Amino acid sequence: MSWGYRIVLSFVVFVGLIVTLVVISMNQDINLVAEDYYKQEIEYQDQIDRIKRTSNLEIQPEITLNRQEARVIITMNQQRIDEGQAVFFRPADATQDRIVKLTETGDQEVSVTGWDRGLWKVKLSWKSDGKEYYSEKIITL
Repeated sequence: MSWGYRIVLSFVVFVGLIVTLVVISMNQDINLVAEDYYKQEIEYQDQIDRIKRTSNLEIQPEITLNRQEARVIITMNQQRIDEGQAVFFRPADATQDRIVKLTETGDQEVSVTGWDRGLWKVKLSWKSDGKEYYSEKIITL
Protein backbone atom coordinates (compact mmCIF):
# COMPACT_ATOMS: atom_id res chain seq x y z
CA MET A 1 0.00 0.00 0.00
CA SER A 2 1.48 3.35 -1.00
CA TRP A 3 1.67 6.37 1.30
CA GLY A 4 -1.16 8.12 -0.57
CA TYR A 5 -3.64 5.37 0.31
CA ARG A 6 -2.48 5.46 3.93
CA ILE A 7 -3.19 9.20 4.15
CA VAL A 8 -6.67 8.76 2.64
CA LEU A 9 -7.37 5.78 4.93
CA SER A 10 -6.21 7.77 7.98
CA PHE A 11 -8.45 10.67 6.97
CA VAL A 12 -11.47 8.37 6.52
CA VAL A 13 -10.88 6.71 9.92
CA PHE A 14 -10.53 10.14 11.58
CA VAL A 15 -13.77 11.44 10.01
CA GLY A 16 -15.57 8.23 11.01
CA LEU A 17 -14.37 8.65 14.60
CA ILE A 18 -15.55 12.28 14.72
CA VAL A 19 -18.97 11.38 13.28
CA THR A 20 -19.31 8.55 15.82
CA LEU A 21 -18.48 10.89 18.73
CA VAL A 22 -20.98 13.49 17.49
CA VAL A 23 -23.74 10.88 17.21
CA ILE A 24 -23.01 9.53 20.72
CA SER A 25 -22.97 13.02 22.27
CA MET A 26 -26.23 14.01 20.56
CA ASN A 27 -27.98 10.95 22.04
CA GLN A 28 -26.99 11.75 25.65
CA ASP A 29 -29.83 12.74 27.98
CA ILE A 30 -28.97 16.05 29.63
CA ASN A 31 -31.28 17.20 32.43
CA LEU A 32 -31.27 20.56 34.11
CA VAL A 33 -31.56 20.53 37.88
CA ALA A 34 -34.99 22.11 37.48
CA GLU A 35 -37.12 23.07 34.50
CA ASP A 36 -37.49 26.65 35.76
CA TYR A 37 -33.86 27.01 36.83
CA TYR A 38 -33.43 30.57 35.53
CA LYS A 39 -36.61 31.80 37.20
CA GLN A 40 -35.48 30.26 40.49
CA GLU A 41 -32.09 31.96 40.17
CA ILE A 42 -33.69 35.40 39.77
CA GLU A 43 -35.92 34.84 42.81
CA TYR A 44 -33.10 33.50 45.01
CA GLN A 45 -33.09 36.50 47.38
CA ASP A 46 -36.55 35.43 48.55
CA GLN A 47 -35.10 31.97 49.18
CA ILE A 48 -32.28 33.47 51.25
CA ASP A 49 -34.87 35.32 53.35
CA ARG A 50 -36.83 32.07 53.91
CA ILE A 51 -33.68 30.23 55.00
CA LYS A 52 -32.70 33.06 57.37
CA ARG A 53 -36.20 33.11 58.89
CA THR A 54 -35.98 29.34 59.42
CA SER A 55 -32.57 29.59 61.07
CA ASN A 56 -34.03 32.12 63.54
CA LEU A 57 -36.64 29.62 64.78
CA GLU A 58 -36.10 28.40 68.33
CA ILE A 59 -36.74 24.79 67.38
CA GLN A 60 -35.72 23.68 63.90
CA PRO A 61 -37.75 21.18 61.86
CA GLU A 62 -36.31 17.68 61.86
CA ILE A 63 -36.09 15.16 59.05
CA THR A 64 -35.08 11.66 60.10
CA LEU A 65 -34.85 8.40 58.22
CA ASN A 66 -36.10 5.20 59.84
CA ARG A 67 -34.38 2.53 57.76
CA GLN A 68 -36.06 -0.41 59.49
CA GLU A 69 -39.57 0.76 58.58
CA ALA A 70 -38.48 2.50 55.32
CA ARG A 71 -39.98 5.82 56.41
CA VAL A 72 -38.90 9.45 56.47
CA ILE A 73 -40.22 11.26 59.54
CA ILE A 74 -40.81 15.00 59.24
CA THR A 75 -41.21 16.75 62.59
CA MET A 76 -42.09 20.43 62.58
CA ASN A 77 -41.85 20.73 66.39
CA GLN A 78 -45.31 22.14 67.12
CA GLN A 79 -45.29 24.75 64.37
CA ARG A 80 -48.69 25.39 62.87
CA ILE A 81 -48.61 25.19 59.09
CA ASP A 82 -50.96 27.17 56.85
CA GLU A 83 -49.65 25.40 53.76
CA GLY A 84 -46.49 23.55 52.91
CA GLN A 85 -44.81 20.78 51.05
CA ALA A 86 -41.86 18.43 51.21
CA VAL A 87 -40.09 17.89 47.92
CA PHE A 88 -38.04 14.70 47.73
CA PHE A 89 -35.49 15.72 45.11
CA ARG A 90 -33.44 13.03 43.37
CA PRO A 91 -30.36 14.69 41.80
CA ALA A 92 -29.53 11.57 39.76
CA ASP A 93 -32.92 11.39 38.00
CA ALA A 94 -35.48 14.21 37.91
CA THR A 95 -38.26 11.80 36.94
CA GLN A 96 -38.12 10.28 40.45
CA ASP A 97 -38.81 13.54 42.32
CA ARG A 98 -41.80 13.36 44.66
CA ILE A 99 -43.88 16.08 46.33
CA VAL A 100 -45.73 15.50 49.61
CA LYS A 101 -48.12 18.08 51.09
CA LEU A 102 -47.49 18.83 54.74
CA THR A 103 -50.33 18.41 57.18
CA GLU A 104 -51.50 21.30 59.36
CA THR A 105 -49.26 20.23 62.23
CA GLY A 106 -46.51 19.29 59.81
CA ASP A 107 -45.62 16.13 61.69
CA GLN A 108 -45.92 13.16 59.39
CA GLU A 109 -44.30 10.03 58.05
CA VAL A 110 -43.58 9.32 54.41
CA SER A 111 -43.08 5.77 53.22
CA VAL A 112 -40.02 5.35 50.99
CA THR A 113 -40.68 1.71 50.20
CA GLY A 114 -39.77 1.03 46.58
CA TRP A 115 -37.80 4.24 46.12
CA ASP A 116 -34.38 3.94 44.48
CA ARG A 117 -31.39 3.73 46.77
CA GLY A 118 -28.97 6.64 46.82
CA LEU A 119 -28.87 10.35 47.56
CA TRP A 120 -32.11 12.31 48.07
CA LYS A 121 -32.52 15.93 49.09
CA VAL A 122 -35.60 16.70 51.19
CA LYS A 123 -36.70 20.32 50.67
CA LEU A 124 -39.27 21.63 53.15
CA SER A 125 -41.13 24.84 52.37
CA TRP A 126 -44.07 26.12 54.38
CA LYS A 127 -46.06 29.18 55.39
CA SER A 128 -46.96 29.97 58.96
CA ASP A 129 -48.64 33.17 60.12
CA GLY A 130 -48.09 34.79 56.72
CA LYS A 131 -44.33 34.13 56.71
CA GLU A 132 -42.54 31.69 54.45
CA TYR A 133 -39.88 29.24 55.65
CA TYR A 134 -37.50 26.80 53.97
CA SER A 135 -35.27 24.00 55.15
CA GLU A 136 -33.51 21.13 53.45
CA LYS A 137 -31.61 18.02 54.41
CA ILE A 138 -29.75 15.37 52.45
CA ILE A 139 -30.61 11.76 53.18
CA THR A 140 -29.26 8.53 51.74
CA LEU A 141 -31.66 5.65 51.30
